[in-house]
Amino acid sequence: MSEVEIKVDWPPNINDINDVLPVSMDNIFAYGGIIYNPGGGSLPPWLIAHEKIHFAQQGLYPAHWWEKYLESPKFRLEQEIEAHQEEYRVFCWFNRDRNKRRVHLKHMSRRLAARMYGRIITAKKARKIIKAGA
Repeated sequence: MSEVEIKVDWPPNINDINDVLPVSMDNIFAYGGIIYNPGGGSLPPWLIAHEKIHFAQQGLYPAHWWEKYLESPKFRLEQEIEAHQEEYRVFCWFNRDRNKRRVHLKHMSRRLAARMYGRIITAKKARKIIKAGA
């Protein structure tokens, strides 16, 4: 997995994000090829893989992507499904234990079904979608 720049800081658009989403020091953000990790905790390879999907989604215009991401819960969910699928795929590659996989998938499904992504999917449906795409 290639190196990425990680900053212990908030992304440049944190005020816009905070206006729409519940933000905490535990969140990490992808913006323009940089992972912003305000809490400074270590990031396992599967979370880095998740954020790399967002880099690809953002392309050359991260500000435009973020505007759409914050404006549309449906778009946000679509983008997060792809990133969560990659996160789970990489997690499974690093973790052969089925119980660990099950627990991580359950945690990811709840996260995807939460307010952060508009609560427009159930955890059960999120689990099926993540698993199917990994």
